[in-house]
Amino acid sequence: MDYVVKRQSAKNFTKDIAKGKYSMKHKFQRQENQWGNRQKSLLIDSMLRPYPIDPIRCEVGSDDVRRIFDGVQRATTVRDFFKKDGFRLAKNLKPVTVDGEVYEIAGKKYAQLDEAVQDKLNDYEMTIYVFTDCTGEDIREMFTRQNNGKPLNNTQKRTAIESEKVSDVIFNFADHEFFEKVLTDAQYKKDVQRDLIRETLMLINTNEENDFTSFRAKDIDSFVVWYDENINATDISILTDVLDAFNTGDEVIKVKSTSIPMILYGGYKCIKDGKDFRKFEAAVNEFVENYDSNEAYKQLVQSGTTASAGVKARLQYWNNVVDNL
Repeated sequence: MDYVVKRQSAKNFTKDIAKGKYSMKHKFQRQENQWGNRQKSLLIDSMLRPYPIDPIRCEVGSDDVRRIFDGVQRATTVRDFFKKDGFRLAKNLKPVTVDGEVYEIAGKKYAQLDEAVQDKLNDYEMTIYVFTDCTGEDIREMFTRQNNGKPLNNTQKRTAIESEKVSDVIFNFADHEFFEKVLTDAQYKKDVQRDLIRETLMLINTNEENDFTSFRAKDIDSFVVWYDENINATDISILTDVLDAFNTGDEVIKVKSTSIPMILYGGYKCIKDGKDFRKFEAAVNEFVENYDSNEAYKQLVQSGTTASAGVKARLQYWNNVVDNL
């Protein structure tokens, strides 16, 4: 592993982001917009005062794109504030002094700031660590040591215990456009889609030898460790086809997120068993439309959505749906 320390003005940094030289998508990073306005405002405020800002850390891929694995929230905050319609700074920020002159910044967008303040932000020197020839283990270690700010939730922490191979599988699936359509913005920011994929893979790998029908935190953790030695390329291909098929057209599945792993598993079983996927889609649409009045299905979650009994009952329900196509 090696790295260089790059210094870049905030203005040029945002231009490079717009040009695609930086990517905010990395398997060890959370989604954008984890910070609230107060946190974002304090970052911009710090750029105007003598407060240090943590560096951005990224790795260079074979395509020369710098993928940020530590600092996505900082990078996107700077990017978004410099936009034409960027966010407003918090109303309780104190005035700043630039070259002996005092300027108000509270409640203002970038375009509303005085020219002297804009110039200071434009010229602010970002510190960027650019890593090359680093392994997944190297990045995982830095990710674990350097992450700060908003605490990771259990879903995001799980990334640290997965092998690089498993993280690649989870990240590639979770980055599918399908999840942006079926999840709320809040769910997507919390990386709920990653656990939905993990749970789907647990259902796919449940058989007479292995029972992965408990979605409790410790059992998901155990599964991702087991999965490292049991990744199946055919299963990945089929599940990719399922996500692509559901993502076709403008219609979006409006369903509780807890049902998504079951539906994706059903689609996987449908394709693997050679059934008509269009009939399965029709069955899913009927399920969604009648969910509120489907008392039989609701009874299956009486014991909870993570407990083994409830997961097994719902798994059997979707096995029956596909078998009856």
